[in-house]
Amino acid sequence: MTARISNRTLLELQRTLGRREKKGKTSVSLSGEIIRAADLVAGKAQRSAFIERAVRVYLRRLVRRAHDARDLKAINSLADVTNRESDGLLDLQAWPE
Repeated sequence: MTARISNRTLLELQRTLGRREKKGKTSVSLSGEIIRAADLVAGKAQRSAFIERAVRVYLRRLVRRAHDARDLKAINSLADVTNRESDGLLDLQAWPE
């Protein structure tokens, strides 16, 4: 799943992930193989902690990808100008023929 995150949502997500709050209960339906795999890796006693870490990693990855996409868009928007400037500098450095 590749989510498109608005700037507002991105800022709120970063703020939310930066806080540590009291744990709450929720009910999530997972397929049997995911539950068994989580239990194999973490053990039944640590299933919730394992799933919480996995979701936290995924959310942080979404934030990182959104930042990377924004940075790439900014770089690409200035690519022509940057390339012209660097070509001009290379021309200045060339030995006369």
